[in-house]
Amino acid sequence: MKTYLVTTSMICITAAVLSGCTSDGSSQMPPMASTQPLMDESVPPAARSACLAAVSNTTNNGDVQITEMIFSEANSQVTVGVGPTRAPWRCLVSNSGVVANVMSLTNEGSL
Repeated sequence: MKTYLVTTSMICITAAVLSGCTSDGSSQMPPMASTQPLMDESVPPAARSACLAAVSNTTNNGDVQITEMIFSEANSQVTVGVGPTRAPWRCLVSNSGVVANVMSLTNEGSL
C-alpha cells in the first residue's frame, strides 16, 4: 500500500512539473528561448582569430565572419559564417587559440 502511494505521488509531482502548474493551481509558461545568437565577449581575441583562420583555411574561403561565441574554460565554441550566405561552421578552440575541431553545421547530404 505504501509503495502505491509513493508511486502515485511521484506521478502527480511529475505531471505538475511537466505541465507548468504551480502549487497554488495557477499555471506558468516556461520562458521562451532566445532566437538571438549568443555573442559572449569573454571568448578571448586569440581564440576568435584562430577560429576565423581555421575555418577560412578549411573552406578555402576568406569571406568569414563570427556569428556566435560561447565561452567555456575548457574549449570555447565559435560559430563562423562562410561566404555570402554565411554557411555555419563550428569551431572548438582553447582560450589560448589552439583549435581542437572545425566542423560544418550545414546539411551536406546532397553533396
